Amino acid sequence: MNLKKYEAFIKAVEKQSISKAALELGNTQSSVTQLINSLEKDFGFKLMSRNKGGIKLTKEGIILYDSIKNVLDANKNLMDTVSDIKNNGPNIIRISMFKSIAVHWMPCIMKEFQNMYPDTIFKLYDGCYSEVENYIRSGEVDIGFVSMPVDIKCECIEIAKDRLLGVLPIGHPYAKSKTIPIAQFEKEPVVSLIDSTDRDARRILISKGISPDIKFKTADDYAMLSMVENGLGICIAHELVLKNDNHKIATVELDPPAFRTIGIAGIDLDNAKPIVRKFIEYLIRWAENNSI
Repeated sequence: MNLKKYEAFIKAVEKQSISKAALELGNTQSSVTQLINSLEKDFGFKLMSRNKGGIKLTKEGIILYDSIKNVLDANKNLMDTVSDIKNNGPNIIRISMFKSIAVHWMPCIMKEFQNMYPDTIFKLYDGCYSEVENYIRSGEVDIGFVSMPVDIKCECIEIAKDRLLGVLPIGHPYAKSKTIPIAQFEKEPVVSLIDSTDRDARRILISKGISPDIKFKTADDYAMLSMVENGLGICIAHELVLKNDNHKIATVELDPPAFRTIGIAGIDLDNAKPIVRKFIEYLIRWAENNSI
């Protein structure tokens, strides 16, 4: 197995150009071409065709692309783990998560866990739902906090429920009500998160046949709340995001009630390294003890 050949093939497909692949790999165009030709010779068939329009995979190339990329991802994960062991010992835990978990849960969780296991080192990777799941899929992290169900093949353990709430300007007609009907979100302007982050609210609205009147989109929860505060519309937000929030807004329960299921996910949780398994066990107890 020659990883350089695999890298040349994958990079050429990603960049749709031999010259661009060579530039990124710090190699010459001819050497990248030779690596790909050699890989095709090893396999006994063509993987791609090249013309002015770019690079087109053959049917064999399409079949093998994901497998070859998985080999490279696995090798990167292996080398990262070796580096972690050399630099930090076996007690490093790499976790991906969305921002509200990083802000409201992780400081307390890390402090308590390190009191029990002082040698533990945490590496946190935050992002939107799709980024969190990609970290898990690629093996860049040991585990990740996800909103279930997920779009990747992995193992998930439910940790908590997090309510979805209606968020309104202070002077809104429903601001002093206990609930706001879901149907209201197609009757007035709505502020929304971008699609990769708005999965939970979108799922609830679609399930009720509601087509929201979305006027503004943002990638940031707190920017969304600020827009509502300034009267640009109403929105749906997670209760965890709203915890200790200082925006001048009103929050009311949705009618019917809605929530997201927060889970901890990994490719193979049963075979995770010992410190990760201990952390998962602790996390389940922590959620139960804190009535999360």
